[in-house]
Amino acid sequence: MNQPITKINITGVQGEFQRQIGNGLHTCATLSVFKDGTQVVDITQGALHARPLFRVFSMGKPLAAAVLWRHKARGNFDWDTPVAELWPEFGTRGKSKITIAHVLSHTAGLPSHSSIPAIDYTDWGRAISHIEDMSPETEPGSNVHYHSRTFGWLVGEIAARVSGLSFDDAFDREVAHPLGLKNTSFTLNPNDFGRVVPLEVADDWGDNRTATDMNAALHHQVMLPSGSLISTAHDIAKFYSAIAGRGKINGIPWLPEGIIDEVTALRAEGQDAASGNYSRVGLGVRLPSAPPNQYASANNHDTVGHGGMGTCTGWASLDHNISVAYITNRLQLEAPNKQRLFGISLAVRQSLGLSSDSATSSPATPSQPSIERTRSQRDQENPAQPKRVWPGDDWQVAEPDELGLDHEKLAEAGRFQAADAGDRPYRILIARHGKIAAEWNFRVDPFEKAPQASASKSTFSSVLGIAVQEGVIKSENDRVADYYPEMLDIAPGRGPKEGRHAFPENDGITFRHLIGNTSGYMKPGEPPGKVFNYQTFGMNILTHAVAAAYNLYKTAEPERGTGFGTLTEWKIRNPIDATWSWEYGNFKLPPDARTDVFGYFTGYQMTPRDMARLGWLWLNRGNWGGDQVVPAGWLDQATKVSPEIIENEPLERHVYGLGFWCNDQAQIWPDLPRDSFAASGAGNQHIWVCPSLELIVVQSPGTYPSQGAFDSPEQVEYRRVMQGLLGRIVDSVL
Repeated sequence: MNQPITKINITGVQGEFQRQIGNGLHTCATLSVFKDGTQVVDITQGALHARPLFRVFSMGKPLAAAVLWRHKARGNFDWDTPVAELWPEFGTRGKSKITIAHVLSHTAGLPSHSSIPAIDYTDWGRAISHIEDMSPETEPGSNVHYHSRTFGWLVGEIAARVSGLSFDDAFDREVAHPLGLKNTSFTLNPNDFGRVVPLEVADDWGDNRTATDMNAALHHQVMLPSGSLISTAHDIAKFYSAIAGRGKINGIPWLPEGIIDEVTALRAEGQDAASGNYSRVGLGVRLPSAPPNQYASANNHDTVGHGGMGTCTGWASLDHNISVAYITNRLQLEAPNKQRLFGISLAVRQSLGLSSDSATSSPATPSQPSIERTRSQRDQENPAQPKRVWPGDDWQVAEPDELGLDHEKLAEAGRFQAADAGDRPYRILIARHGKIAAEWNFRVDPFEKAPQASASKSTFSSVLGIAVQEGVIKSENDRVADYYPEMLDIAPGRGPKEGRHAFPENDGITFRHLIGNTSGYMKPGEPPGKVFNYQTFGMNILTHAVAAAYNLYKTAEPERGTGFGTLTEWKIRNPIDATWSWEYGNFKLPPDARTDVFGYFTGYQMTPRDMARLGWLWLNRGNWGGDQVVPAGWLDQATKVSPEIIENEPLERHVYGLGFWCNDQAQIWPDLPRDSFAASGAGNQHIWVCPSLELIVVQSPGTYPSQGAFDSPEQVEYRRVMQGLLGRIVDSVL
């Protein structure tokens, strides 16, 4: 059970941290502590670079294993699934019975890497071929034998097989990206080589070349999921915070609690044949052995973690929702290394008012206070001054407080979303001032492209505004039939359903009527511009008419034309460096329906980050980094309720502009800013934009279905829930 802790006494932690440097155990170290999902300690000393990175060796093994944890949560395999089911070439030479659990618990019987030449470490395919040629040294599942290097190739290849991605891409997708680990990777951009703190060795290490060789090896970019991780204490502690929070950080899900229970449970124990020490292991993590240990824990079920070769440790306390990462730059032999890691871990536990039965003595306190400051102290001295930026090839990511968002209130919004969603998947992206403040992904791939459905209408509107500005269409008030006369050639029995066909009054439909959903196209008794009635087929007429004006769509050969989707790529997607794709789609319609005229809808598939780019474009009135992509005047009118609706509909239906859901009449989200607007579509796709707060919230999917009658009881309730989330996010703005 999570025990309440209200404060931390930083003095003891700083004292032990300083004592170790003062006693010459190392010359550089970094420490991060999270409590209940929030960083409460952040100390670094001895680094020459302002943003140092550290090698963490085997401390990266749980992070590599976490890729498989995520796929297990999706039901892609069971722990007892034979590896050969996912990786057929592996199932030779007696390895067919080795399971994923055996691999993660170091009981697969493949601990030796001596048959893999060092030169082949740089070639993933050759290394994997060597693994495939191995035979188990012991019966799988019978003995704990630490797989120091083979663990990484085994886990990495399983991850690649189940995901269809390279291991580093799978790691970014499942771990680094959803947890916001901005400075963590198994290979390093050469531009960051100078940030890595050089290794040193203790005088009694035995081989002084170890540090020299490892410092040089950095530049070889060897991908070893078992030991090549480069990271920071902040990122490692944040990873363990997700474990300590039983799959959540600040209430925001990353893994189901059941998966955390499974991976942190004791899976195997015994004398490790590699070290001779007694080992207790879960699935990718270690459990405490006899005290004193590096976690300063005597409770065998409270703590899980992992160390890294002679330098570092990271751990999570499940009972207290605490996570710790401590990294140093000097390789020490086992005994002195265990003592320094124990000393820091004990100081952290004591600073939080927790006792440890494993303590034999209290660490000495230095005579001088630490010169380091906590992160909160630095933030108070140098408050962030956010400014508006535009994403380049990818979005910049910043801490919420750097963007003027209250961390705890934003976390409360995340908890609200998690509670409302239950077991339903969702992806929420929050951006402010052109940077991402938070991404909450639960049971859905953060990089998967989702169909935009009617959220596409807002993009259609943007292209229409461009077409008018370019003079391809003279005015939004032009008759559509002048550009696309086929729209009137829908005889009775040729429409999408009985009673739906082109009526004489459809001749007066304008582009403005179509994009504003007031056209009445193929709907009896709805004269143009008089009735707000959300529709799809009218939008298809709009896109075909605009594409035809650019000579990109012909009804005689609808699939051969370049189409409106490609026009969107030229006019919007490429200028804002987005990556979405598109394709034509058709609903199931009667065989005689004129799908060549009103079918072939343009279906965009977007990631949340692509959706956020559109939101940022609209928030900036069509400007992207100084280039006017969409006319500002068009967006000004499109994002306000249209005069046609205001003049002809009751107040409660004053909710729609020209392709956008609009709040300027305070009817759709009464308690949210009145300048806010949204693109919304079926499949729970939403891009909510608030210019006055420079705030964007993307839901893909969210928990607000955009389908059914607008004023139905179901839709009223859905909007209430959506406002509940958006309102909490708005309340986090400082």
